[in-house]
Amino acid sequence: MKRTETSVDWQDPDMFEAGNHGNKPFGIRVPSLVVTRGAKNRLNFLTAMWFTPTGFEPSRMIVAIQKRTLTYDFLLERGEFVMSAPTDKMMDIVVFAGYISGRDVDKWQAAGLTAVKPAKISVPLIGEAIGNVEYRVVQQIPFGEEMDLFVGEVLATHVRKGAVEGELYREDSNPLLYMGTKYSPDGKPLGKFYTHMSTVERANYESPLLRKYLPQPNKE
Repeated sequence: MKRTETSVDWQDPDMFEAGNHGNKPFGIRVPSLVVTRGAKNRLNFLTAMWFTPTGFEPSRMIVAIQKRTLTYDFLLERGEFVMSAPTDKMMDIVVFAGYISGRDVDKWQAAGLTAVKPAKISVPLIGEAIGNVEYRVVQQIPFGEEMDLFVGEVLATHVRKGAVEGELYREDSNPLLYMGTKYSPDGKPLGKFYTHMSTVERANYESPLLRKYLPQPNKE
């Protein structure tokens, strides 16, 4: 049977302008502080933006780590890590962790973070965070000359009491919503920006589009 191609009514892209990075449209997110512990028990953490969850059972996270970082060395030494979700009061720590190398400064001591006992691994949770997840490295994937991807299997999850209802952040939970970097007209960076969560709204399941295509529940 011959397939008929559907014609596309193309519109001029007047509503868009060229961007300089493919990540920008998806840049509003909760960053992560990746906590590691070296073989000699020194603690370290860095700011990670390049990560994605994958799979439900087992639940896993893929995170990109640059080879030049102390975090990379500690991941190879111990094979465990924690990913911590910061609150909006921790923006200074997120910026600090992204700009300062653990090879130059003991970042854990400098930041004065609270080390909380984990459940399954030997890397601490961050007491000030909105949530912490413990991982065991199950795969290391080469990804170019500068970084590798580490796949972590979830061993335990810790969410701050009262911050979440089901899978939903409460309006007063204050997760850090990172917005990106702003630049001046001559291209100079003006700093990292973030915003506060103000309202939480439910999707409209009675919208005309969903009512047309979603099976309606049996009302009998």
